[in-house]
Parts: sequence; C-alpha cells; structure tokens
Amino acid sequence: MKELNFGRICLLAAALVAVVGSVIYFLLDGSDKTFTWMGVIFAAAGAASTILCFTRFKLAGFVSAVLYSAAFGFVLRVAIPSLSDVWNKVNFIGGNAVLGMTFSAVYLVCAVLAIISCFTGTAE
Repeated sequence: MKELNFGRICLLAAALVAVVGSVIYFLLDGSDKTFTWMGVIFAAAGAASTILCFTRFKLAGFVSAVLYSAAFGFVLRVAIPSLSDVWNKVNFIGGNAVLGMTFSAVYLVCAVLAIISCFTGTAE
C-alpha cells in the first residue's frame, strides 16, 4: 500500500462519510418525498471512485468531487420544496425537510473533502 498523504486521507474520509450517509439516508428517508435514488447512486459512485487515488490518475479528487457535488445537488433539489413548506408554514408538498437538509449537508461535506484533495494532491 502506498504512503497516505493528506489528499488521499481526505478522499478516504469522504468515501467513508458518503457510504455511511447513503446507507442511513436510504434507511431513514427511503419512502419519503425528500428521497432520490440519484443522490445515493452518485454518492456511491463517488465513494467507488476513491480507488482512483491509489493509481497514477492525477484527477482522482476531481472525479470524486464532481460525483459528490452531483449527489449534493440532486438531494438538495428534492429537499427544497419540503423546506419551502417549513418557511411558509404550510403542508403543501410534504416530506421531511430536516432529513433532506441533513443529507444535503452530508454530501456537501463529501464534496468539500474531495475538493480539498484536489488542491493537496493524491498522486505520488
């Protein structure tokens, strides 16, 4: 196993957060109106792309950052209407705004960690 640098540690941390977050997101919010399969799929793809940081591929952090950012965007897009209900004090759309915002934040943390790895480097 190659020596771990800060960029690789950030990517591995992002992958761990994404996998755990996706499992919890699926278990807690799977049948709600604030759930989207696309968020889970992109987060899982981002976690799987972490393996690229152990190759000579220099854009490993960028690939992961794009996938985590897509997961964040999809989850946020689905959660915003429920958040609008909270802001307007009505129950028109339904859904769980708290879980939607929480998991948007989880995927945002993953994206930020992957972006940090872009600037610190993952290649040898």
